[in-house]
Amino acid sequence: MTEGPKPQTTRLLVGVGPSLSSAGLVRATQKIAASRQAAWFAVYVENPRMLRLPEADRLQAVQNLRLAEQLGAETLTLRGQDIAAEIINFARQRQVSMILLGKPATRPGWHELFFRSPVDDLVRQSGDIEIRVITGAPAEPGEAVRVAAPKTHRLPGYELGLVYFILATGLCFLIYPYFDLPNLIMVYLLAVMLTAVHCGRGPALLNSLLSVLAFDFCFVPPRWSFSVEDAKYVITFAVMFLISVVISHLASLIRRQAEAARLHERQTAAMLALSRQLVGIRGVPGILQAAVEQISQIFECQAVALLPDEQGKLKAEAGDLSEVFYQDILKEMGVARSAFETGRLTGWGTQNLPDSPILYAPLQATGGSLGVLALRPKDPQSEQWLLPEQLRLRLLESLTKQVALALEVERLGETAAKAP
Repeated sequence: MTEGPKPQTTRLLVGVGPSLSSAGLVRATQKIAASRQAAWFAVYVENPRMLRLPEADRLQAVQNLRLAEQLGAETLTLRGQDIAAEIINFARQRQVSMILLGKPATRPGWHELFFRSPVDDLVRQSGDIEIRVITGAPAEPGEAVRVAAPKTHRLPGYELGLVYFILATGLCFLIYPYFDLPNLIMVYLLAVMLTAVHCGRGPALLNSLLSVLAFDFCFVPPRWSFSVEDAKYVITFAVMFLISVVISHLASLIRRQAEAARLHERQTAAMLALSRQLVGIRGVPGILQAAVEQISQIFECQAVALLPDEQGKLKAEAGDLSEVFYQDILKEMGVARSAFETGRLTGWGTQNLPDSPILYAPLQATGGSLGVLALRPKDPQSEQWLLPEQLRLRLLESLTKQVALALEVERLGETAAKAP
């Protein structure tokens, strides 16, 4: 009897974004994947526009990816300029047969003329891949993301931006007798660009406004007055401000992309260093000690590894317990127990019990939590702890998964060695 052609494996892909409705879209995709017994992917594309979103929105996207991972999806973050092209390229590489997307929000007609929707681009580029646009159910009230920031904040770069403005004005006074006014404009534009690169968009926009006002007041006839003799200077002011805003926007975008690349490089290096250490270590105590030492260096913190004993009570297995738990020990051990049982990041800088001064990261394996890593920041104002929350916690989650995998492999090896 001749066998028929083998059915192709169905694979689904869902595009995840920073909106609350993406959580409903993820759940809908999981139901479709379960009904078809299909593997599925959840993909978030980080392009320059996404980098400019508020931290709460970017964190919401990470939360949506976490939800997809909990429901059984393989999650990935892609980076590129064109959202549609990145998703289509990935779908073809993984032989995805269906892409599920959320219905885009209604936008004004003029917006459609100048800005294309990624959904339209995906439909245009999809080829033989089925595109299904569905409406994700709105998130439950408790699912809204609250950005958990450190207790105190570093001051923004407005002070440095003001220094650049003062230096530019001083230089303009020095060269005013020898150069025409357009040359002074170039000096102010240079100050705006430096402010955008070193301080960000907000200080650069303020610098742009101050530069226009100072140029008018100090150098445009009549001097020491905001009145203007020649109407042509009004156009000069408008163009100067517009160019300043564009320069500040582009320079700030380049700065954000450079920071993102540097952070991703640091994360990759940290994960590689930890994996190299874990490869050559045998035994649970050695694995935990290497993990505590490496994570303490990466996050500039005191760390301790807690594992359950035979009665299920968490005990310190690596690290100095007294350096992490030196006040409210019973309360903090209760928070550690909560992280262990729920399998979620808990404590400082998270949405779960953020008042705790300690961050608890569960060592999550296939069968559940194997233990907990407790981290107490040495300096909450250090660069590592002032990273955007979604980057800081994403790195920690990746590292703890490596440790949990090493522990699981070690325990499976011990079990196999004891078997008759």
